[in-house]
Amino acid sequence: MIILCDMIDRDEDKSKFARIYSLYKYTMYSVAYDISKCVEDAEDIVEESFIKVIGILKKIDEADIERPRCKNLMITITKNTAIDFIRKTEKEIQYIEAVQASKSVEELYIETEDYQELIAVINELDEKYQDVLRFRLLHHLTAKETGRILNVTEFTVNTRFMRAKSMLNEKLKGRKNK
Repeated sequence: MIILCDMIDRDEDKSKFARIYSLYKYTMYSVAYDISKCVEDAEDIVEESFIKVIGILKKIDEADIERPRCKNLMITITKNTAIDFIRKTEKEIQYIEAVQASKSVEELYIETEDYQELIAVINELDEKYQDVLRFRLLHHLTAKETGRILNVTEFTVNTRFMRAKSMLNEKLKGRKNK
């Protein structure tokens, strides 16, 4: 909650947010868990929901905080955030499955037959693709670990990885045809 309160400028709004947080955090968690069926996801959903609440804090009247109207608003925000979260997660899972179904690192290495040539081709790519390829192929890091290092989402890492692999394959085919 401290981090969330740091996102709020005015003291009156911080006080209002603290009341909302203490009154509805368990209700929101319950809604998030009912939809996600996962403790970690429910916690993320509640946090994201509170960030959305901060965005509309000025529209919430101080007198309405303990009324059913505010509770319904918190439930609605949490429900919609959870649904968006689940949709996003499902898309990422489908994408990850597609990535895993593509060529493995070993197959890529065998195709190039020369590690130094692979490094040279990687060095020809844009830096954002170089980084992802180095972390994923050479250092064998997961998309999550790579994302943490590069300060991007796991989905972004997977997208860059797929694009980089495609560019890498094209460049390698071009070299073999010469």
